[in-house]
Amino acid sequence: MKKFLFCGFGNIMQRHFRNLKKLLPDCKTTIYTNKHAMYRVFDDNLNISYHKDLFDAYDIDYLCYNINDALDYDNYDTVFIGTLPPERISQAIKSAKRNYNLFIEKPLSNNLDKIYNLQEIVENNNLKCAIGFQMRFHPLLNKLKEMVDNNEFGKIYRIEINHCNSVYNWTSGRDLDNFYVLKEKNGGGVLLSQIHEIDYLTWIFGKLYPISAIYGQWLNIPNSDVEDNITILSNLELTNVCIPVIINLDFLSKVPKRTIKVYGTENFIEIDLIEGSYKVCGFVGISTMSWNDLFYSEMEAFIGLLNGKKQENLATLEDGIHSLEYCMDIKNNFTKINL
Repeated sequence: MKKFLFCGFGNIMQRHFRNLKKLLPDCKTTIYTNKHAMYRVFDDNLNISYHKDLFDAYDIDYLCYNINDALDYDNYDTVFIGTLPPERISQAIKSAKRNYNLFIEKPLSNNLDKIYNLQEIVENNNLKCAIGFQMRFHPLLNKLKEMVDNNEFGKIYRIEINHCNSVYNWTSGRDLDNFYVLKEKNGGGVLLSQIHEIDYLTWIFGKLYPISAIYGQWLNIPNSDVEDNITILSNLELTNVCIPVIINLDFLSKVPKRTIKVYGTENFIEIDLIEGSYKVCGFVGISTMSWNDLFYSEMEAFIGLLNGKKQENLATLEDGIHSLEYCMDIKNNFTKINL
């Protein structure tokens, strides 16, 4: 029987827990979280209900409020880490030193401190480590990757990315005054929150290198001190040719938009990840995959990895490091402006 520890139990960790239990209903689970008078329970549509006890909502074997107690309680096959970004690396290092495999939510952290120390421990102990980039399981992104691998675009000369969605659209029922995504010290901001775009671009096309960025804060939310919009010009090195990549991310747009446009000398594609559709030379295709299907497929692949099966779509620790390095390069070299 497999045993798992969940560090942190917010929205994403609860989704991972539900999917894990569907795939391995008899597994043993320990939850490490903060102690609350009332616990928020999220469903797949982000609806929130409140419970005095997490045992009322989930099939949990053990619940504790101290990370060391949690790590000492059992010998785990994997530790899932989804606490606040600044806490993730220290918890991952503690777990890796005990030879526990890791699944770490994105982003790995809000800085590069001890990142390479974790990488060394994982490699030396021959551990399995995946990063929570579920967009790699989206059928439309897999179609795009197949087209790129088959050279169907000819010479690619421009890529445009938009991920724009008001923070009010996806935080119903939450206290925004204390929401970690809106606090710099907690690893918030649109760049790290929407780091998925950086990851899937790298997965499909190769490494990105930021050339310039303009970012700042528009929203007037008390206690918020993060960038809520950013436009990045990046250089993509593909077969030794420099290709401009324009990336627009924001927490502002009341009408959500998540699109990809790839321009090539022989082909063009426009993908709408919200509508689940794509256009190629006048042809329109659709995807019926639900949002939770991406997480379910990711969890299924991770269980396969634990069982010794090679997984092409799972993001590795190295993938997570590159995406974080890209974001830190922007934070360290381009100045946030007052808007």
